[in-house]
Amino acid sequence: MREKDLQIQELALEVIDMLGVALHFAGGKDIKKLIDLYIEELDKFPEELPYNQEQMIALIEGLKQKYPKFFV
Repeated sequence: MREKDLQIQELALEVIDMLGVALHFAGGKDIKKLIDLYIEELDKFPEELPYNQEQMIALIEGLKQKYPKFFV
């Protein structure tokens, strides 16, 4: 069980790293702050809707509109 927990933690870190890369290529400046804001917005995301690439892009676009000071 412990090994599985470690694998889950490692995957979670990889996902956060990939999100940081996506935010960077979206023009993000303060990646750590943007990741926190992304997670806040994700918490508001309706659970009945599918979470996929389109939704991720929409969340990032929403961050760009809502928090332009964090983007180039």
